[in-house]
Amino acid sequence: MLLHFTKMHGLGNDFVMVDLVTQRARLDEAQIRALADRRFGIGFDQLLVVEPPRDP
Repeated sequence: MLLHFTKMHGLGNDFVMVDLVTQRARLDEAQIRALADRRFGIGFDQLLVVEPPRDP
């Protein structure tokens, strides 16, 4: 799965932002845990997912 993301750092925290308005992806809990792993994944402690509105 190709996933475009932005990683940011602030005050000792690592944030990953995923824009699901411009790309399609489904992330389940296991995938998020794997991505958050600091040794084998992207490494983050907070995830921000931007989704299109469900009721525009």
